[in-house]
Amino acid sequence: MLHTLYSLACPYINYKFISKTMIKKILKILGVVILLVLIAAIVFFWNDASSEKYEVTISEAKIPKFTEVDLPFTHQYNSKRSLPIAPSALIDINNDQVDEVFFGGGMGQQDELFSFKNGKFVSISSEVNLPEKAEDLTTIGVVSADFDNNGFVDLMIGREDGLHLYYNNNGIFSETIIETPMNSKSTPSGFTVGDIDKDGDLDIFLATYIKKDSMQGQTKFEDYTYGSTSELLMNKGDNTFKRITVEAGLDYVHNTFQGVFVDIDNDTWLDLVVAHDTGEVRTYKNNGDLTFTMKENPLTNKFAYPMGIAVGDYNNDGLVDFMFSNTGSTIPCFMAKGDIKDV
Repeated sequence: MLHTLYSLACPYINYKFISKTMIKKILKILGVVILLVLIAAIVFFWNDASSEKYEVTISEAKIPKFTEVDLPFTHQYNSKRSLPIAPSALIDINNDQVDEVFFGGGMGQQDELFSFKNGKFVSISSEVNLPEKAEDLTTIGVVSADFDNNGFVDLMIGREDGLHLYYNNNGIFSETIIETPMNSKSTPSGFTVGDIDKDGDLDIFLATYIKKDSMQGQTKFEDYTYGSTSELLMNKGDNTFKRITVEAGLDYVHNTFQGVFVDIDNDTWLDLVVAHDTGEVRTYKNNGDLTFTMKENPLTNKFAYPMGIAVGDYNNDGLVDFMFSNTGSTIPCFMAKGDIKDV
């Protein structure tokens, strides 16, 4: 064995004339040399890896720093008469590329619009003619978008009495009441807007929640007769909207906080994703003819408390992914009482 090793290490030397003791010494020396070479390689690559040539120098000036700024608005929540929702929205009301902040008022509290000036937030509600609301109503939902295509962003407001559209004309609001064909037990809770028929106008999916005085608890997961009815409103292009919920295949009863228009299958038509509180997540395919077809998804028949929806391409594969805020997936019996079942 020693002869074989030495012949591999020294092929040009006739090892028959070398004693076994010398062969052992030579092999030990070779072992030490190999060990030293390995150590040197490790040191080299370690120093190379930690070399400054690989360091990315980030100027402190480029690192964002945040400073807390007081905002003189505290939402008033009436737990006996209102849903626990405090809506807000960003809106660049005067097209100066700087957003203003809208906050919806609770019962007995007015809405407010704030502008950031000289390092602080200042209310500009009176300057922009922000309409006052009735004291016995709560602003529950809000979305900012240009509904009349005049180049200025408007505000859509949802309250117990329906929808209010604040048209923005060069930084000044004017109010229009939107005819909202909700049933008597439904309250607007959230909006998603998009052009579902590609006619250039923004349409609305109005998510609704059962009114406070009609609630029977938060444990009715699979009762499809309990809750409110959300609505699909088509923009007719003349500042009016038409209810097409039934014709579109979206007439159902269940409490919903939020829906999102998004093209799931990349066919250029906006599909609809809806999160049912005490229910499931539903996906509806836009058929391109003002009708929608419900499709199964990984959360179909998995009942829990999905409420909020975030959309984005998480893994950069060109397809949209979804994140749902939730208190659990298929709530177990020890966490919730009601008609929930194991899935």
